[in-house]
Amino acid sequence: MKKTIILLLAAFITVTSYGQNFYFPKENYQDSAVFAKAIPGLAAQLQEHYISLNDPNSALNKMDLDLAMARYDEAMVHLNEWRQQFAVEIRPIAYLPFDVYISAKLEQPQLTATAFLTLFESRFRETFNALNTNSKELSTMYNGPYEVQKRALETMKERGKKSDSLNLGSATRMIALYNAYQIKKLTTAIMQKVVDEEYFYTFDMQSPIIKTNNGHQFQAHVVKPKGVSEKLPTVFIFNIYADSLDDISRARYYADKGYAGVVINTRGKAIKGPEVAPFEFDSQDAYELIDWISNQSWSNGKVGMVGGSYLGFAQWSALKKPHPALKTIMPQVSVGPGIDYPMTSNVFMTYMIRWINYVTGSGREATWDFSNTEKWFKLYKDWYEKGTAFNAVDSLEGRPNPVFQRWLKHPSYDSFWQDMVPYQSEFAQIDIPILSITGYYDSDQAGALYYHRQHLKYKPDANHYLVIGPYDHYGAQQYPTETIHGYKVDSVATSFNFRNLSVEWFDYILKNGSKPVVLKDRVNYQVMGTNEWRHTDEMSHISNDTLTFYFSSNLKGEHYSLTANAGDGFVEQTVDFSDRSDVQIFKYNIIKDSITADLSNAKSFISEPIQESLSINGAYVSTLMATINKKDFDVAMRVYELRPDGKYFALYSTFRGLANVQRASYSKDNTQRQLLTPGRKESVLMRNTSFTSKQLSKGSRLVVVLGVNKSPQWQLNYGTGKDVSEETIADAKEPLNVKWYGDSYIKFPIFRTGKEK
Repeated sequence: MKKTIILLLAAFITVTSYGQNFYFPKENYQDSAVFAKAIPGLAAQLQEHYISLNDPNSALNKMDLDLAMARYDEAMVHLNEWRQQFAVEIRPIAYLPFDVYISAKLEQPQLTATAFLTLFESRFRETFNALNTNSKELSTMYNGPYEVQKRALETMKERGKKSDSLNLGSATRMIALYNAYQIKKLTTAIMQKVVDEEYFYTFDMQSPIIKTNNGHQFQAHVVKPKGVSEKLPTVFIFNIYADSLDDISRARYYADKGYAGVVINTRGKAIKGPEVAPFEFDSQDAYELIDWISNQSWSNGKVGMVGGSYLGFAQWSALKKPHPALKTIMPQVSVGPGIDYPMTSNVFMTYMIRWINYVTGSGREATWDFSNTEKWFKLYKDWYEKGTAFNAVDSLEGRPNPVFQRWLKHPSYDSFWQDMVPYQSEFAQIDIPILSITGYYDSDQAGALYYHRQHLKYKPDANHYLVIGPYDHYGAQQYPTETIHGYKVDSVATSFNFRNLSVEWFDYILKNGSKPVVLKDRVNYQVMGTNEWRHTDEMSHISNDTLTFYFSSNLKGEHYSLTANAGDGFVEQTVDFSDRSDVQIFKYNIIKDSITADLSNAKSFISEPIQESLSINGAYVSTLMATINKKDFDVAMRVYELRPDGKYFALYSTFRGLANVQRASYSKDNTQRQLLTPGRKESVLMRNTSFTSKQLSKGSRLVVVLGVNKSPQWQLNYGTGKDVSEETIADAKEPLNVKWYGDSYIKFPIFRTGKEK
């Protein structure tokens, strides 16, 4: 749900603790000259903290400290160290202005300001012109105006005047902002001049305002290869993340490949007009916008759509009422409104207010505010500790938001959500070729696979391809990384990128080219741990057996047992919703030394060692038999492989690496709430469980962490039966008591090597 470019635009700090304080007297804020002289001293203080940190994320923080102290050799070392965590194609252009700036300082450290800018322009021109076309496009996406850093820095300075010290997060952020502002203030105009000169002779670029029949105006960016007279097929991106530099860059990428590249911002974005209402009107607007494209003099009447996250959803919204000119879509990590965002299995997430403020805001201030993780995690923590109603989260942030409030009025998957994309039999009318992309660690995997499953359910012969592998929300949109959340992925999963695949797909469909090599069949998945792709015609054929386990009350060491047969006993658990001493923001790693942090409000169950060659392929199925003393609760479940080396490997992932959650009252029907009866044994079906494919090590065990959601990152269900958004800590009263019965089960789809289907 976040633009990929923010990862490089605003990843200025990664810190592990905010408790430590650093001396920075109020006098340092009296004017800009005094402030500038004080920054190196602050950086020297912070260096003592960061010098012992070896994780790649801290390398960027170290670079900023080096820059503040004019230690350019060390700054370049740490910049390159930080770059290693990105895809190979990204590394040369990640923080490109900083790279050129540092290189110029190393080359001629004593130049006057004017002479240095001349050197910087020369070196930037050389660097930029040496890039391939794709890298040039990417580099321009990351080099926006510096005013946002200036304003954010001024805000921090105003807050800082109240104290003589800064905590670690604030001090690190202040230095990062100072560096970004100083460097970009000097260099942005120079870089833009070089880029404009390069592209003036290559592309025809226009930014028309489109007026549709429904009375609304839309900002478009149209880029075509210069000197081409024939009519062109169009690659259309329907984008809520309005930013003219990014939009033009996206359009230029496809224009360079022989298409008319068109980016159009969604209703209310870029052009002042109606309230920005994410998801609600895109299906209405898409038809008219595609109609406008297909009737332009440069269009050959063939339109394809591409993009990830919200942009993936926007493609499905266009198929609510398909336009005949729309010949294909390539949705990546597609959001399923009401399915996986802003709620998963009918449980709303606190992240939603962060994202809503981002997309309903304007300018790069909204981008910077969105990327201020420290601020937002503090908000989630404050809400959790205060115990206020979930519908007051926007007020805690200081900006009551009508979109947030409107969404909360639809906790069921009702017509509000159903009207946004094709629903049930409407999928049967979709007869164009589709290529869906998602990942095992994609936070919107549930949405992407919902569309895929529904399309094939209502149109079994659909020309719909799926590519899924060990990718997160960002890697499955553009460039897969070699390491994801601490896990080094198989090399075959990073042997191509999704930008190039999109061009191959459009060439195949819109230009009668060759089918992309990775598409051997309709379902294409990478089995983690085998370094190979596998291909099949139907999702059901990826497995040839199942492993079924029951949740036993037999305690073995620190874990209960997963057994082959159902038992008569139960595991009892008590959760006190009035206790807020357990606040924690879940930090996600795929490989862990311990799962102790997961066991807050949860129990763990472990299988016997696996003694044969098999892989888990697909989404698990679980039905839980339980009694509670209230009318409702939210289940939380995680699944790990406990490897022979003692490491825990997270097999499944959901939103931001959190547990699979399920509101019990919606487990049988996500369109209608059915409250539980206190004291009665009832079944809870886990819906929207995640998909994975991984070869299990011989001797590994499966570990299931089963419990109750009580996290600052999710809405809290107190079990009264009232609207959960209105419940407060006053509704906690007696603790929740849960009995998990031994006939509860979980089934894993597996592929046994050597076993015929």
